[in-house]
Amino acid sequence: MKNKKLASAIVSSLIVTSLAGTPALAANTTPNSTSPANNVKTSFPDVSSDYWGIRHISKLALEGVIDGFEDGAYRAENSVTQQDVLIMATRMMGLQGDVDAMTNSTIFPDFMLVDNYARNYVAIALQKGLITNEEEKQRSLDEKSKEKWGERKATREWVAEVVVRAIGKGALAQSMSTTPTTFKDNNSISSTTLGYVNAAVSLKIVDGFEDGSFQPKGVVTRAQMAAFLSRSQKNLATLPSRVVKGYLTSLTSGSIGLMDKDGNTSTYKLSSNAVFYGNKNDTAIEANTNTFQETYEVSIVQVNGTAYYVEILSDELQLDIKEGKLLKLNLGTMKATLDDYESYDLATDVSITDTKGHGMSLGEIVPGSTLQLRKSKIVKTDKYTSVVVKQVPVNKTATGTIQNINKDTMQVTLLELTSGEAETYTFSSSLIATLADNSLVDINSLHVGDTIDYTVKNSEAVKIIVKKQADVGVSIEGTLKGLSDDKTYLTITKTSGSALAAYLLADNVQVQINGLTSPSIYDIAPGDQLKLDVLNNKVTLITVTNRSIDNLYFAKIDNYNATSKLLTVIDNMGIPHAYKLTDTVSISYAGQTLPFSNFTSTFTAGKYVDLLVSKSNVTQIKMSQQLDGALTQLNLQTNDVTLKTDSGQSLTFKLTYAPQVELANKQNSTLSDLKVGDNVSLMLSFDQNIVTKIVTSKMGLYKTAIVNINSKQITVTDDANNSYTISLEGVPIVKADQTSGALSDFAIDDYVRLTFKGLAVLKAEINSPIRGKVTGVNAASMSLTVQDFAGRNQVVSVGSNYGVKMNGGLDLSFSSIKVGDRVQVMKDASDKVIIQVAAALKREVDNFNSIVNQFNFKSTSAGDKTSYNLFPRAYYHKGTDVVVPTAFVSGDQVMIYVLDNKIVEIEK
Repeated sequence: MKNKKLASAIVSSLIVTSLAGTPALAANTTPNSTSPANNVKTSFPDVSSDYWGIRHISKLALEGVIDGFEDGAYRAENSVTQQDVLIMATRMMGLQGDVDAMTNSTIFPDFMLVDNYARNYVAIALQKGLITNEEEKQRSLDEKSKEKWGERKATREWVAEVVVRAIGKGALAQSMSTTPTTFKDNNSISSTTLGYVNAAVSLKIVDGFEDGSFQPKGVVTRAQMAAFLSRSQKNLATLPSRVVKGYLTSLTSGSIGLMDKDGNTSTYKLSSNAVFYGNKNDTAIEANTNTFQETYEVSIVQVNGTAYYVEILSDELQLDIKEGKLLKLNLGTMKATLDDYESYDLATDVSITDTKGHGMSLGEIVPGSTLQLRKSKIVKTDKYTSVVVKQVPVNKTATGTIQNINKDTMQVTLLELTSGEAETYTFSSSLIATLADNSLVDINSLHVGDTIDYTVKNSEAVKIIVKKQADVGVSIEGTLKGLSDDKTYLTITKTSGSALAAYLLADNVQVQINGLTSPSIYDIAPGDQLKLDVLNNKVTLITVTNRSIDNLYFAKIDNYNATSKLLTVIDNMGIPHAYKLTDTVSISYAGQTLPFSNFTSTFTAGKYVDLLVSKSNVTQIKMSQQLDGALTQLNLQTNDVTLKTDSGQSLTFKLTYAPQVELANKQNSTLSDLKVGDNVSLMLSFDQNIVTKIVTSKMGLYKTAIVNINSKQITVTDDANNSYTISLEGVPIVKADQTSGALSDFAIDDYVRLTFKGLAVLKAEINSPIRGKVTGVNAASMSLTVQDFAGRNQVVSVGSNYGVKMNGGLDLSFSSIKVGDRVQVMKDASDKVIIQVAAALKREVDNFNSIVNQFNFKSTSAGDKTSYNLFPRAYYHKGTDVVVPTAFVSGDQVMIYVLDNKIVEIEK
């Protein structure tokens, strides 16, 4: 039974179990006051299945506590009148018989006039002390209302008083009558109702508003009144006649069994329209053995032995439970021996079910099955009255996807491909695991998201073949011990555990060393502290964390001794530095590499040079013609510009002439376009005295809007939705795996990371997000498993530098991501992992416009967005079957998943 089907059925059904008619009243705006005792009304045509108060309205309608107007409507948002409150309260107290038995007409004082349909109810309410003449007379004097007393709108504090009295908690209210509430408008609560408000809040019948107020004089809607009464029933000494409370003994598709506190049992037929609720919120739930377990305390509303409404009052199990694997079952003595080698007595009428509640016989249980033996704490007995078969020995060969690996318990959880069900097995001690090429691996080489063929014997995984590996990325830190001669693998001592480990190097492995522009694998050395980014067991990035190349920029040559090869320079702070050069030092001038023998004649005293120094050894000397760094000062009054280099040096230059300025995506830039913090390059004149040009360096992430292969151009948009057309003529294009790409690799609505030097684009890196369904969340390792729309599983390790956003920009936490969410995962320009969670919406299709590639949906409420454009590679499907957009027709119920206001997935 599905929630949506249940909720829909309960709204639309009106089941009549008697032929007794309801007399018509004079006006169709008058509530129907006829006793509903012989009718089974579940809800009303004007109360939708997703209305917040559907639970309480349905429940009280079934109980016969509330009724609608003569036109059939309930009018949930209408204010409830005082006389209608008393009708509902007296019915809930089971006083309908007293009302019907009244033969004399009660005469009410002038200050307490009511409509005819309510006279007997109000009279009974006076008799039972729900209200008093004295209190109502005083209220009438205070309020000076011109409305008839019965037709006045009931206030929140007055309703609290009536309901607390109706459930017999007047004494509790009296004990709390001098205690101030915690509401900010406490002083607005009448002194005579203060205790009742306190009692109603403490009993969780009513609560305040989000702003901290109670609003005691505020009106109560008919829906709110139903909620107040529904919540109060748990405190009733005598339940409404249709309500039965007890402990669940059985639940099948057609019946429900209860046991009272004295051990008496009863069974009720379940209506096909029965609706079920838990004790956590007001959302209908599916009825199964997981949501409704044996001995849960429940309440049902039944009519003539048929239950239409079931709710959980307490989910605390009243059971003694023994669980284990069955070693032996003796049907003669009715004893079960488990793997703790204890024998347990079974009742002669013991019930046997599987985990889904399907009935079984004792003869079907085989040794090796995992059983849960249960006996009630409510009734004293030494024998177990029910057995749940949690698992029978499994022997099978199948294909599935790894969802979780627990190395502590040596268990693997798989999503079986054919059934779509999750299965958990223990690794056999004789497990054989291989890759597709039959090479042996251990469980450390298995990853969440891997697609495998597996063989299970007696519920143990004995063989695993990895058919397709998930993309698994991890970071590892350690100290470099050595690099193989062929540069195909390296060995490190891992920081955690000091264990030696070897890692294969990817063909395009990258190296990062602070201060070195284009380092390679040849620049790392034993003893370096490394951070390795490993993808699918191969190192793709090596970052040296404890060593940097020191840059000494714009140092003035003081002296060079050609004999000793000792170079002395003065930095911009006036501090001298001396270095002994070798013939291996790289010498460059005006972009040209020179032989070391030219050093003496070219690099003379007074010249300014840039030095690269690693461990006190000079590796490179360049004539200073370009200085790179961050702009820390730009004074257009004094014409001073200050640059902070990556080595921490601050260099200040006087702008003798206005230099040429180049900014990314901006023609004809000037000095005023620069701002402090910009990464820039200062180009110097031949004599190194004048700044001739200032060029900014920028890396930005852009969304691809148009790709024009013929003109070798792309049109992109930035975060502010500004549009730029970029020429990629001669620009290196790099794919996400760092291999060379082409313009044809760009896709609309994917992203590109552009590196600019002034107006020139130096590199275009394609940044294709992972879009798909979350199939696993590992909070311990901070990783997600995402199945993309092509069925590939990828494990994404987010580390500590990440952000999670809901579609529309709302910041979320990592823990808020759940299995089943649709997400987009990518890195921004600063390499921060951005996880965007798609909005999931249930909608009804109106039409698909193939001309503009747009879906139109029927409106569900005012202000709904009804039209959505599509991602170029959106996923359209019904179950696992891929369909085309035109397969969706008007009236189809669908789930849509929306990112950046475009549909990425439609599920029929």
